[in-house]
Amino acid sequence: MPRVTPCRCLKLLALPWIVMSGLWLFLPSPSIPPQQRDAYIERKFASGDTVITAIDYKPFLRHPGRIYSGECSECSDAFIHWRQRTSGTKLTVDVSDFGSDATIQVTDLFKLGADWHNRNPGQGVPYVSKSFGLNDIPGGELGEEVAMPWFQEVDQKLIDYNMHNMRVRLSVRAIIPKPGNLEIWRNAYVEPIWFDDPLSAYERILKNKTTTDHLATFQLTSHGGSSSLAVLHLTGDLPSRTYPIRRALLFPLGPFIGIPFVVIPSLIEVFAPFSYLIIIWLGAVVGIFCYRRVIEGGQIDTCFGGLCCPGRRHKKKNKTGVWGPTGPMDSKNLRRSFDEERAVGLQRPQSVRLGKRWKA
Repeated sequence: MPRVTPCRCLKLLALPWIVMSGLWLFLPSPSIPPQQRDAYIERKFASGDTVITAIDYKPFLRHPGRIYSGECSECSDAFIHWRQRTSGTKLTVDVSDFGSDATIQVTDLFKLGADWHNRNPGQGVPYVSKSFGLNDIPGGELGEEVAMPWFQEVDQKLIDYNMHNMRVRLSVRAIIPKPGNLEIWRNAYVEPIWFDDPLSAYERILKNKTTTDHLATFQLTSHGGSSSLAVLHLTGDLPSRTYPIRRALLFPLGPFIGIPFVVIPSLIEVFAPFSYLIIIWLGAVVGIFCYRRVIEGGQIDTCFGGLCCPGRRHKKKNKTGVWGPTGPMDSKNLRRSFDEERAVGLQRPQSVRLGKRWKA
């Protein structure tokens, strides 16, 4: 049974952290191919999983030069966590991470849209809801120290959110162009167009939209008396396939992974005034080494100016020679006397005792 020593205990405790740190740094970040994007979103959303999309947050700011309540001036992206949920006969869509009550009341919106279309049949004017806010939406940006540059860009921004827990608010409107279809639009884009000319507003909304204006489209489906949503469109960029693994690693590593990024800059700042002395000292050491090796042809002294290699010094101390006819011989010179067939070129005198070595 192996003996329990403090060194072995330390190695056993350090091994999981080394493995987790290696996974954090070098785990690949494969993106979802564009041709598989729609199928990936439909499959995850239909199964009740969360689909995260990163959208540009700047168009949702009321005024770029001012900060209002619920706005995050430091955030470049908002991360909508789309997830459908059924409670009895009510359908809702969660838009934030777990632990938040930010939801879209889909069933209520469908009822309002159905009433609108029943009162206005054949007019071709869609139902447009009042503006409402998607509160408590995660937000983030690039620049988090623990997010390595080779991570996928969306992953880096999500890591920034997980480290700082920044939140944003999105002002949106729901449009129901026909019963059973629900669209989510940016309020600042829809509002001026809709109140200018409601009859032709929807055509203009569809014609001039950008990727940030039209956030999502859902369709109501029924299966055996139960209703669910099918996603037809979600805007935004998706995280990599391995982001959930990195997010799980962030919980144990989070309190410690940022320490090197704080300690190393502090050490650089402390030793920066002495950097030129270190460079001069290293240059002198390298110069002496080169001089001994190239010009004098001698061996490099392993101890010079405080630079010492204990392993080489110990090896030199225990170096052994070989006894020859007249006494100790240099092993290097002896190897040079080997012939082409790797045999000893000089004959061993009969008086030499085998197995004896001379300690230098």
